[in-house]
Amino acid sequence: MSQVPYGSQIEAIQSHIVLVDTDIGDDIDDALALALALRSPEIELKGVTTVFGDTQKRAQLAAHVLQTFGHEDIPVAAGMQEPLQLRHRPSGVPQAAVLNTCTALSPYSAPELIIQAALAHQDQLTLLCLGPLTNVATALAIEPRLFMAIRNIVLMGGTSSFPWPEWNVRSDAQAAQIVLAAGVPVTLLGWNVTMRCQLRESDIELLRYESSPQARLLSQLLAVWQRHRPRWHPGRPYLHDPLTIVALCAPELFTFEEMTARVLTRGPFQGFMVPRSMDGPLVQAATNLQVKRARKWIMQRLLHESTI
Repeated sequence: MSQVPYGSQIEAIQSHIVLVDTDIGDDIDDALALALALRSPEIELKGVTTVFGDTQKRAQLAAHVLQTFGHEDIPVAAGMQEPLQLRHRPSGVPQAAVLNTCTALSPYSAPELIIQAALAHQDQLTLLCLGPLTNVATALAIEPRLFMAIRNIVLMGGTSSFPWPEWNVRSDAQAAQIVLAAGVPVTLLGWNVTMRCQLRESDIELLRYESSPQARLLSQLLAVWQRHRPRWHPGRPYLHDPLTIVALCAPELFTFEEMTARVLTRGPFQGFMVPRSMDGPLVQAATNLQVKRARKWIMQRLLHESTI
């Protein structure tokens, strides 16, 4: 397979038209990724869609983040609650505890908003997929032209090393396989790469003592996550989802390799992604990351600095 230092389909262009599809509300990295997208001048965010479990609560939380960051004009649509292929119960939305009001959401469903945004921005829209791929797979089934309208998908999920049932992919293996096989260019950030990048305690302290409403909200959400995280999970979050923003805006911090990636949808290994399989669709998969530079880039953006 050929080595691609910066990712062939992520071009170094000034502006990216983006829709974020997320399961915000349980792990903290979704909220950090959404905040990072809003703090990145290269990104023109056209919508946010939510997936998996209580998508209404997730959508309300996403709308609250947008409002706090001064972007209440961006539409938020609640999406598919149940996966196409059920493996386990959807996770909860503990971070919704910070909400005290309800915000008006888009009248469209998440798949409808994805279709609308893609057709309105033909061959320009990038989907940043931070959760199970149920919404995207459903949208592809509804609109046959969609695969030609989407510019590319940047996906946090799966793996580029040995096979593993990563959370986003295993939560809806059928949807993941549909999306990978749809013909849309896919950039894949696997858990084997994103697990290398973790907030330091000093980063958490910087957010905690930053006086802006935006930093206060992120610190509040981080505190909720720390209280509700699984006992085996460390208290400093991995930056899985924020790295999709880095891949889009600063792809030089990654090394990518073109490879095949197949998702197993049957049998005891259901939900496993098998990279470099004989018959899988082609993706641009991250194989390495400049960890210190990526973490610094993320923190400076979250603290409202725009350069590294």
